[in-house]
Amino acid sequence: MTLKNFWAHRGQNAFIFVEILLTATLSFFALDAIVVETYNIYIARASGEFEKEHLLVGEVKNTIALSGVMSLDSIFAPIYALRDQVQSLPEVQSVSLVNESFSGRFQESSWDSVRTETDTQCLIAYEHTFVSGERFFETLGLTPAPGSPSAEELSEVRGEDNVVITRSLAQALFGTEKVIGRRLVWGGKYHREEDKKHLTVCGVVEDVKAIESQRYFYSIFFPNGLWDNSPFMLIRLKPDADAGAFLARYDMPDLRPQEGAYQLTTLETYNDYKKNHSKLGEAHMVSTMFGLFLGILLLNVMLGTLGSFWLQIRKRTEDIGIMRSFGAKRRDIFRMIWQEAALLTFVACVIGQAIWLQFAMNDLLFMGVHGYDALEHETDWVAQFWPHFLTVCGIQLLLMLLVVTLGITIPTVIAMYRKPVEALRHE
Repeated sequence: MTLKNFWAHRGQNAFIFVEILLTATLSFFALDAIVVETYNIYIARASGEFEKEHLLVGEVKNTIALSGVMSLDSIFAPIYALRDQVQSLPEVQSVSLVNESFSGRFQESSWDSVRTETDTQCLIAYEHTFVSGERFFETLGLTPAPGSPSAEELSEVRGEDNVVITRSLAQALFGTEKVIGRRLVWGGKYHREEDKKHLTVCGVVEDVKAIESQRYFYSIFFPNGLWDNSPFMLIRLKPDADAGAFLARYDMPDLRPQEGAYQLTTLETYNDYKKNHSKLGEAHMVSTMFGLFLGILLLNVMLGTLGSFWLQIRKRTEDIGIMRSFGAKRRDIFRMIWQEAALLTFVACVIGQAIWLQFAMNDLLFMGVHGYDALEHETDWVAQFWPHFLTVCGIQLLLMLLVVTLGITIPTVIAMYRKPVEALRHE
C-alpha cells in the first residue's frame, strides 16, 4: 500500500525527495565530523591520564631586561633558584622546569614519522621534550608501563639518542610493551637518510593524548637541556593540599615566589591553563560551526518539508475526507502519510550516503592527520571503517526521520481533524 501511494503521488513527492536528498548529502560530512570529534574528545580516553586537580602550570618571566653579554650559568642560575624556592613550599610535592608546556601548548608539539629499523611502514608520532633531571614524569604524573624504569629514573634519562615512548606506540611498532633497548628510526620518508635519527627506547609510559580532538596515543619524549630563559614550570601539589588556597596566596605579590629578576608571572591549574591556551578551543569552534551549518540545513529541510507537505496534503484533503467518511482512523491516515515520507527519506539518505562512501573508499574523506595518506597514519575511516560508517549512517537516518516527522505532523493533523463534509467540499 505504501509503495502504491508513493508511486501514485510521485509527481508531488519529487520536489520533496530532491530537497531531502540534497540535505542528506550535504549534512553527512558535517555530521561525520561532529561524531568523530565527540568520540575522540569524550570517549577515546588515554589509559595514562594523570591527576590534574593538583597540577599547576606557570610561566617564568624575566621582569628586568638583561643587559650586556651574560653566560648561560648566570642566566639560568636564578631560574633554578626560583624552582628550588617553589619546591621548598610545604604544599609542593615536586617541580619541573620544561621548555614547552605539557598542557595547552602541548598541542603545538611537532610530529614526524617513526618506524623500527627493520620495517618500512611508518607511523606518525608527536615529539615532546623534557629537561633531564627535572622530575618531569613524576611531576606531570605519567605512569611507567610494567617493566619500565620508574618515573624518577625516566626523568633522569639523558642523551640525544635515548627516548621514552607511550605504550600504544610500543605496541604498534614492536607488538609488545617490553621494548627497553629496542631501536627505532625517527624521520619521515621525505627526510634524507643522514638526517634520520636512530634512537634507543629507554622507557615506556602509559598512553597520553597529544591532541584532545584525536584518538591517537603515539608520542615520543626526547631528553633535552634547559634552553629557554622563559621556561614553563610544572608544579605538583601534595594530595592533601588545597589548590585554590595555594593559588589565592600566590596572587598576593608579596608572597609570590621570586628570585632576582625572575618570577612566576602566571600560575593556573592544569585544567584552566588548558582551557585558556589549548587549541581544543579551536576544535570546539569548528564543531560549533559544523553544528550550526548542520542545524541550518536541517531547519531548511524541516521548513521546506513542512511547506511542501502542507501543499501536498491540501491537495489530498479530499482523499483524507473520503477515508474518514468510510471510517478510517486518524492514526491509520497519519501512518500512511508518514510511511510515504519515511520511504522518501530512507531512499534519499541511502543515495547521499552512497555518494560519501565513494569519497571514503578512495581516501578522499578524512585521509588522516596533516594530509598524510592512510598507509602512514591510522585513520578512523581505515581502522574501523564499516562500524564507523554504518554508525554515522544510522545517526543521520534517525535524525532525518525525526526532522521529516516534525515537518509532516502539523499539516497532517490539521487535515485529519477536518470534518469529512468540509474535507469533501475542500476541492
